[in-house]
Amino acid sequence: MDDAIERLYEAIARGELREEDLSTRRIAGFLDRTTGAVYHRWGSLDGVLFAVSQRGFAALAERLLASWTRSRDLADCAEVFVAFGLEHPVLYASMLERHYDWGALRAAGAFAGPTPGSALLAQVVCLLREAGAAEPVEDTRLLMAGLHGIVSFAASGRMNAGELSASDRDVAIATARGLARRLSPERPRAARPAKEKKKR
Repeated sequence: MDDAIERLYEAIARGELREEDLSTRRIAGFLDRTTGAVYHRWGSLDGVLFAVSQRGFAALAERLLASWTRSRDLADCAEVFVAFGLEHPVLYASMLERHYDWGALRAAGAFAGPTPGSALLAQVVCLLREAGAAEPVEDTRLLMAGLHGIVSFAASGRMNAGELSASDRDVAIATARGLARRLSPERPRAARPAKEKKKR
């Protein structure tokens, strides 16, 4: 891992660098480099932040795997995901909310090999498959979309609507665990409506 990216990751994860600090000029100052050197090394601000986001995905993957190894409980993994997002909002935003120029990143070689972000998704598919999910890929999409929505609701202060005696974080964790339980293979799935035959 690039030492500069590791330094940025640690500073963002600890809250030393905030959203307003993530400009090329401020990042260059933090790294004791010129903006020209930053552009030369990573191509763009997107290039730097994408690299940081991939370090974040690697850290999240480690936590999810450790949780699964301990309990084999999808609800525990869901709690880990939401807690990570709420504890590291700026890092999380770079991972799952920033509007990157995907074409430029691809042209710069950011996807030349497997990325920690794609590896994390593959890991979740494997966890669901190991848990016995009949449709692990589809369930991964449902789980990730749901957990991301929960993090976003809680971060904006909207998660505890209707239950103001509890904190947004507490409601978010409970909701994440509930979502995971609903996707757990041991829970009976609602029957899907039969597709109507096309009339000729």
